[in-house]
Formats: sequence, structure tokens, C-alpha cells
Amino acid sequence: MNSVSLKRILIAAGGTGGDLFPAIAIIEELQKRNPTLQTIFTGSPDRIEATIIPSKGYEFRPMNSLKGFRGLSSSLFSIPFILLHSYRELLSIVKDFPPSCIICGGNYISFPAGLLARLHNIPLIIIEPNAKPGRTNLFLSRIATFIITAFEETSSYFSKKVQHSIHHLGNPLRASFLEIKPTKEKAAQIFGFNPEMKTILIFGGSLGARSINHAVVKHIDFFEKNSIQVLWQTGTSFSVPVDLPPNIHTLPFIDDMISAYAASDLVICRSGGGTVAELAVCGKPSILIPLPGAANNEQEENAHVMEIHGAALSVHDNALETELEYIINRYVNNPQLLESMSYNATLMSKPLATTKTADLIETLLLKY
Repeated sequence: MNSVSLKRILIAAGGTGGDLFPAIAIIEELQKRNPTLQTIFTGSPDRIEATIIPSKGYEFRPMNSLKGFRGLSSSLFSIPFILLHSYRELLSIVKDFPPSCIICGGNYISFPAGLLARLHNIPLIIIEPNAKPGRTNLFLSRIATFIITAFEETSSYFSKKVQHSIHHLGNPLRASFLEIKPTKEKAAQIFGFNPEMKTILIFGGSLGARSINHAVVKHIDFFEKNSIQVLWQTGTSFSVPVDLPPNIHTLPFIDDMISAYAASDLVICRSGGGTVAELAVCGKPSILIPLPGAANNEQEENAHVMEIHGAALSVHDNALETELEYIINRYVNNPQLLESMSYNATLMSKPLATTKTADLIETLLLKY
């Protein structure tokens, strides 16, 4: 495809990594094709995007009115005023940086940008990484030029009037997930593991997950007695309260997730949109523990879809501690079941999601 020159993209994404990282993956691919493409990211000054975006070398202009704002969990009286102020902040950005299109990653951060796209006749692309779309994306779908979905099941949530705008391309992932993956043997060496032993990867996000961490602590003796290796991302806010045997390796954060997946026979984790996309691309059987209390229950729906496709088992957060030993015995000691889940996860993967989404956006940029 011909390069797209002298184009600008405004990206409104963040709040969580699941909403932010697909947008970053898309921009990385587009700028790889066309280094002259100009981009500005916007979002909240006190959420993940405020640190991640600058660290990757992209320009970040915050909507300062969103500081401390948490969407519908905030005061209903204040929401219209906060969104109006953030819209005005965006106006000052686009005055200096008139975008050829706007990409929205979902949740409340996207709303002002979507509204601006509608009022100023700017093409709008929304990215929906979850099986069940959030309220913001459902609203913005009525004015979106393209709707990129990660799950086929997502289409049923949108109205018939916007079905023509939906492109089921998968969840865009970082380029590292699409490269040649290390063997289990090489990956095990990175973490000091024996590749002949069963290995479980357990994580709950950058901050960790209290229920998952407590369940692991309770089963340390079980892991040791059963010669199960555990690669455990505890999160930055959790301190392990006991001494650990050598078969349990802890890290507050895992940078090399490709190797972590490759070293593992089974993964126990939350079920955010980005995580389940990674599991599918890496072909990993998983035990998914949806984050409880989410306003949209999107993680529960993600886990449900993975489960009905035979790629994962979904377990309620409050049941994990009592059921973990039974679950691990059932899965780790059943190589045929693990192989079947791995195969089913691979069937759900969309390894070309990033490139196909970039192709679609390029066709849009060529028109404007």
C-alpha cells in the first residue's frame, strides 16, 4: 500500500492497559510504514497513559479536567461539567494539531474525543478489546467510521444500524507478540526453571491481584510437594509474607511476557481484553479469574467466551482460594486437556489484527 504522508492522528485511550496498548500497537505499525505520520495521545494526567506514552517517545497532552475522574463512579452531577471541560481542552489541542482521524480506545477518556470528532466531522475509529463493549463505545458506535472488535460475539451488542461499520479484526498486539517465540527450554532458562517440570504462570496485573496472591500463598506447600514450578508476578504493591521454596520464582513485574508464556504449561490470570488476546496468540491454556466489581462485567464476558470455545476455565474470584488445588490437579496432570485448550486458544487468535487494522486506517487516511 502507498505510504500516507503529512497525516495526523489524535489518540484518546487509556485508563487501563487493555484500552491503551492496542492503540499503541496500531500507531507503532502505522509509523513503521510511514515515519512522517504525526501523532498525539491524550488522556488522564493521573492514569497509566500519562507515564507509558512519554516513555515510548510519543507526545502526550493530558486532559487535566479528567484528573481524579473515574467515569460513572464519580458524582453524577459533576460528570457533564468534567466532560465539557475536557472537550474544551481537546479543542485547544486540535487547533494546533488538526487530525486526519481520531482513534478512541474505549471508556470515559474516549467520550470527549468522540464528541469532538462528530461535531467537527473528523473520521472516528473506535477499538473494542472486550467481548462486551463498554457504554462509551456503544454510544460512539453511532458516529464511528470504523469499529474494530476483538471478538466475533461483540457484534451482537451493537445496533443493526452500525453493523456495516464493524470489522472483526482481533485485538491489536505489540509487535513482540508476533515475532518468533522462544521454545519452552530457552524460556525456562531465562527464569532459572527446569524445562522438564510442569510450570504455571500466575499474574494479576502490574499492581497484582490480592485474591490471586493470597490463593498462591495458601498453596505454596502444595506447589512444592507436587514439584510444580511457579512463575508468579506479585505486582508492585504486594510483599510475599513467607519464605519461598526454589520452585517458586517471584517478580513484581514481568517485562518479558513472551518468554513467561513460553515457559508455562498453564496460565492463571485475570481476563482483560489484552490478556486473553495474548493467551490466544501464544496458544496458552488458562484459568481465568475475572475482575469482580467491574462496572461493565467485561472481564467476566471475556472469560465466558474463552471458556465456551474450550480455551480456558473461568473461576469466580471468591472461589479461587478454595478451588485452586483441585483445578491445578485436574489440568496440570492432564496433558491431553492442556493440549486441547492450547489448540482451541490458537483457533481464537488473530495474529494479523495489528496489520489489518493499520491497513484499514491507511485506506481512511488516503481519503482525507
